[in-house]
Amino acid sequence: MAKKSISPNRETAKLRLDELWKEISKEKNGKIDAEINTLITSSQVGIRFCIFTQLLGKYTDGNLDCLCLQKGKGEDDSSWDPRGFASKVVVPWVAENQSVLGTSADPYVGKPLRKKRLEASPEAVKGEEEWSLLYNVLNDVEKKNNPEFTKIRMLQTLRSIHRSLSNLTFEYNIPERISLQQTDTLVEKYLSESSGGDRGLSVAAGLFETFGKFFQIYSEVKRNVINASDKSTGLAGDIECIDEKGVLKLAIEVKERDLTLTDVRSAIAKARRASAREVLLNTPGSTENEKIQIEDLISRTWASGTNIYQFTIHDLIVVGLFLTGENGRIDFVKNVGDQLNRYNTQPNNRKRWKELLEEI
Repeated sequence: MAKKSISPNRETAKLRLDELWKEISKEKNGKIDAEINTLITSSQVGIRFCIFTQLLGKYTDGNLDCLCLQKGKGEDDSSWDPRGFASKVVVPWVAENQSVLGTSADPYVGKPLRKKRLEASPEAVKGEEEWSLLYNVLNDVEKKNNPEFTKIRMLQTLRSIHRSLSNLTFEYNIPERISLQQTDTLVEKYLSESSGGDRGLSVAAGLFETFGKFFQIYSEVKRNVINASDKSTGLAGDIECIDEKGVLKLAIEVKERDLTLTDVRSAIAKARRASAREVLLNTPGSTENEKIQIEDLISRTWASGTNIYQFTIHDLIVVGLFLTGENGRIDFVKNVGDQLNRYNTQPNNRKRWKELLEEI
């Protein structure tokens, strides 16, 4: 006799959750729903996990009762086991995402959730207003029983989770030892995925902080935030290295893509406005059809008094971190994590750095 399938299917739920999370992670300035956000940021761990679990279950299988909390014997196909579903699907996902909703391994163990179904007016529970709001939100989904509306509510839930995650400080496991090859490979893997410049800027800023500390050629590293306009930052480059007297020693432009002629012209213009004499272009390379023009422009700019250098992050790492030694490599790895947290980099970028460090 074939084993009866359990609904909602856990693997299907994981896949659908991953799809929605990728969608939310790519959003810029997505609108936060006030009701959902109140539940996701509730002081009650049961509420935080319940809104997520119940909606994900309903989104995975629209036949399920969004308000059901326990699956009893002889129940119809709308009843299910949210507690088991949460422990197998939601809890691991939350743990992988910085425990953003809490660290509970069994969030449905509390008294308000040990019932057959959520109640409209729960009595003698802490945070009664939020429990009532939870019921109203889920009851609305159940009444409409519309896949598109359920998806909208699920997206709103993930959007609030994403914002909460953005405000968290990630903890990175810094290795006790790391070789030059391991460091180079770590950065290569990290930058292999495009981030709109976020990752590249954090890596470069962390590296130049290490250089400043170990080589004593400047005392401060300033950087901008991704997508900030040149005018708003007032910096001579994406990164500025400044000595103890406040003198600009080096301006650095960082690109995760190949350099264009327009990029070089822009860098030169910013450098001249700031009277910067030393400019570094940290890029993977130059666009093939503009290489000769770029080289010619850099030569002519040198002749007029501005030194422009072009190096890949690989070049900087294998030479610079060879000279700093192993202590410098550890310092660099720590600095990158600090940069990612300090500048509130997208959670997926911080998470990936954390994952790669754990592989070492």
